[in-house]
Amino acid sequence: MAGWNADTAAGPLGAGTVTLVEGTSFCISLPNGDIHPDQPHGMFFQDTRILSDWALSVNGQPVEPLTAQTKEPYRAVFAGRITRSDGYADTPLIVERMREVGIGMVEHVTVRNYSMEPVECTVAMDVGSDFADVFEVKEARVQRQWEESREVTPNALTIRGRWQDIRKSVVVSSDAAEATARGFACRTTIPARGQWSVVLTVASGSEAAAPVVRPAAGELSRSDRRRQEWVARIPVLQMGNRSIEKTLRRSYDDLGALRIEDPAHPDRVVVAAGAPWFMALFGRDSLWASEMAMPVDPSLALGTLQTLADRQGRVVDPVSEEEPGKILHEVRLDVSSGLALGGKSVYYGSIDATPLFVVVLGSVSRWGFAQDTIAALLPNADRALDWIRDYGDRDGDGFVEYERLNDRGLINQGWKDSWDGINFADGRLAEPPIALCEVQAYVYDAYMARAWMAYDAGDAPLASELADRAAQLKARFNEQF
Repeated sequence: MAGWNADTAAGPLGAGTVTLVEGTSFCISLPNGDIHPDQPHGMFFQDTRILSDWALSVNGQPVEPLTAQTKEPYRAVFAGRITRSDGYADTPLIVERMREVGIGMVEHVTVRNYSMEPVECTVAMDVGSDFADVFEVKEARVQRQWEESREVTPNALTIRGRWQDIRKSVVVSSDAAEATARGFACRTTIPARGQWSVVLTVASGSEAAAPVVRPAAGELSRSDRRRQEWVARIPVLQMGNRSIEKTLRRSYDDLGALRIEDPAHPDRVVVAAGAPWFMALFGRDSLWASEMAMPVDPSLALGTLQTLADRQGRVVDPVSEEEPGKILHEVRLDVSSGLALGGKSVYYGSIDATPLFVVVLGSVSRWGFAQDTIAALLPNADRALDWIRDYGDRDGDGFVEYERLNDRGLINQGWKDSWDGINFADGRLAEPPIALCEVQAYVYDAYMARAWMAYDAGDAPLASELADRAAQLKARFNEQF
């Protein structure tokens, strides 16, 4: 099975794909709102595809897409029409699907009849889940076949999957359609100039007690409240150029949708690396994003630092590339990652996350947090500096370099982490061990950041020692690079 070195290979999503994101949940669908198992689409929760098939039909006809609009990062409206079986283009039936993603998914389906006569309709939704994990889907190599069972009650369909000793499930329920083994169906007569609606709710079995709750009329959903609280904390900028204002507002929304919570510390919010395939904690990406977002909300950076500190390397493990003091590359919750790395969900193959941890802590220390909050992270910063000295510089030449510790790890472990991302001017691939120029700059910045924190704490000798180390690195770099 492929390991983390396949992590940057993501299959194309296809034209017109609609992606919704909220926390660790995300949904990728076709322009008409359907999800098909043969595409890299689906509804994902905690790195598992809990919906691989979600296909709406009316009178046996699929919905022809007209338009799709993303209202918020987590909500979209799909409009489509039902083509006539006799081949004529005119149709009186228009379908609207309003979808919201959160801890699960809720979808409002409305079929409108614009004719002067009542229309008999059979509305059906095919539902399927292959419980594939995000690695399998994005690389188009879903190989693991889960043993599936389906339980049907009048208004709910539960799909359970078992693979070896791992069990997963998803519950789909409806307020107006009858559950079947295939999904949901309802036969109804839509009056002239009238409409018919159904609400379908999807919840992962592990979160069945807290699915997306459909709010009462006029009330905000959980995602709306979360977004409102986020936007309320952000500085308000007003300027003459409306397009820049619009861009900023969209950026606030997108960044807000990338916030994920540490399950062990719900009060702690961190930044995921990106939608759709990287809705997880990454060392480098989460640190850079939170550093750049510092003027908007410095607590993102603090939560990211605290979460990374909890998972800072403690032992030498060639399988996950963990080493004492090292900051992780990524955390995954799915099956493939664990299988690829001997049952591990955390992978440490990053050369730059460790110095960047110290750099971002230095930035956070100047944003007015309580002194003891920053002081609690200083031992982690010192362990990170120890890793730079003891493990980062393996050959003792004064520079930090990388070479993967197993044949499943990332070949390149800086920000250009494609297998062919580091090459010479003539096109030849660089052979590890590789010392990246920007990583030496991060190390310099880490020494200076820790020196300033030592200076602020009144530890002049430590501040002086670290500043000297930084100066020596700078001189050595200018001579040799």
